[in-house]
Amino acid sequence: MEAPKRRWMVSEMGDGSTHPHYSGNEDFIRYALDSAAIVAITDIKGTITFVNQKFCEISGYTQEELIGANHRILNSGIHRTEFFRQIYRQIAHGLNWHGEICNRRKDGTLYWVDTTIVPHITETGKVDSYTSIRFDVTQRKLIEEDLRAANKQLDTLANIDPLTGIPNRRRFGEVVTDLLAEGAGQEAPFYLALMDIDAFKEINDAFGHDVGDLIMQTMSSRLMVQKGENGSLSRLGGDEFGFVVTGMDDNQAVHFFNEILEVIRRPIRFGGTLRRCSASIGIARYPDHGDTLSALLKAADMALYHAKYLGRDRIEFFEAKLKVALDQKAELLGEIEVALRRNELALFYQPVVPLDLTQPPSLEALMRWRHPSRGLLTPEMFQAALEDKSTAAALGRFMLEQVFQDAVKLRNFGIRPGHIAINLTNADFRSDQFLDRFFELSRETGIPPEWFCVEVTEGMFLERSHELLHKGLHCLHDAGVMIALDDFGTGYASLTHLQKLPLDRIKIDKSFVANIVSAPDDLAIVQGIIEIGHKLGKTIVAEGVETRAQAELLASMKCDFLQGWYFGKAEDPALVEDAFQNIPMMVRELKRPGFPGGSDL
Repeated sequence: MEAPKRRWMVSEMGDGSTHPHYSGNEDFIRYALDSAAIVAITDIKGTITFVNQKFCEISGYTQEELIGANHRILNSGIHRTEFFRQIYRQIAHGLNWHGEICNRRKDGTLYWVDTTIVPHITETGKVDSYTSIRFDVTQRKLIEEDLRAANKQLDTLANIDPLTGIPNRRRFGEVVTDLLAEGAGQEAPFYLALMDIDAFKEINDAFGHDVGDLIMQTMSSRLMVQKGENGSLSRLGGDEFGFVVTGMDDNQAVHFFNEILEVIRRPIRFGGTLRRCSASIGIARYPDHGDTLSALLKAADMALYHAKYLGRDRIEFFEAKLKVALDQKAELLGEIEVALRRNELALFYQPVVPLDLTQPPSLEALMRWRHPSRGLLTPEMFQAALEDKSTAAALGRFMLEQVFQDAVKLRNFGIRPGHIAINLTNADFRSDQFLDRFFELSRETGIPPEWFCVEVTEGMFLERSHELLHKGLHCLHDAGVMIALDDFGTGYASLTHLQKLPLDRIKIDKSFVANIVSAPDDLAIVQGIIEIGHKLGKTIVAEGVETRAQAELLASMKCDFLQGWYFGKAEDPALVEDAFQNIPMMVRELKRPGFPGGSDL
């Protein structure tokens, strides 16, 4: 096709600029298009018959090089053959085509053009040429490419854990959500599991975070290999990992997760030597244990907590009873919050009786809950609430405030106990708040620290906050507070604790005292504790003394203090004076000649 002839003349204006003259509207449209767009005309075989100056500028070819050449001279290689076939099929039928095409310049660089191809149809209805109108969109395409790369990087940052390089919590949620969507209505089962590395905080504290990071990276690499095609692995944060496993039944899932534990148990070198780690895993099964991401996570978390409770280094499936227990605990925690607001809690006091009558009796403060429907409750009946650190701390603050109030009342009654014992938990030592308030109340009330004894249990020294516990006990002891080790013999205390901790008093657990009259083994244990304690300079208290026979036997073994129902139950502080009046007579009865141990006292 012959290239179109321009039908306009250019004249010089008075200001030196130029302006064309047109022979008609069509001429003006062609001029405007030629000025703004990249224009080319080809015949039906793709041979170029016309290009404007803008086409030459963007392609790098001259008109002489382009006219007579096939349009393939510009082929970038970016588009597949099918792409051009689809274009040809459309324009060959006389239909316009619009889209974006990547072309190659003469120098080899690429450029993008927004292209409209308009077929020219003759009077006989045949297509005899194609006019292409293009606009340079290269800069926009470069920006879009940069945005795609940036979005890909952001997607990586959003979905990949930077420390281990494996999927993170966000991606874990997406995987589960996709599975739930795919299984909707079909109930195709899968397993969601949560795993914690056992005692990981202790490793971090002992060897530093660099070693902790190394463990996370090593474990992640091992697990990614072990998970296989049916598993999906994510690091959810800290030392917690999440698994999603499909295509298995319960037995296969148990086998799979036991193999995961074996992988974790394999030695790893850190701290200059080979060491072993372990992990605990909680498993929830869709749809039996939940049909949403939230429900499955909660079920797996409960199972994980149960695995840890049972000793760690094991797997546990979710069971309905775990949720029942959790719901009961949640209800209990709510009730205790209400009880604190309504002043339903109180302290009762049980005498701690010295067998040396030159010493005054001591008291142990024991919490009671005047429940509106269940009556008077002892701590054993709401023990589960004390597992919650925040609730335990709140109860500890209540006890501290109340014991000082009661101590002021006793002083006003003219009663000076040897000591008032209060039971503490690790939650009381999480911060300096408890200790600061203790000394503040001592100053406000004038009740000196020497009035008090704090009782701690053996298990408290095994918790993560044991360093804060040690620091707090030394602070109290230095101020004159007596320190007692409660329930001795039932936990994990060692003689090292008795040597290195500021302990003044050892309390023999009531489980040993209960059978000392009839069980030689228990009698031997109690006798041994008393003898060792005395050699270490500690005073000994026997708990759970309920009969005169027990009291007489303990007296014969030179136990220093006796505590139990035989001498009195825990009572309201207003009744302490009456209890104190009866104690000397009861002790003298034990000392009467003819009673076992009487002549030795």
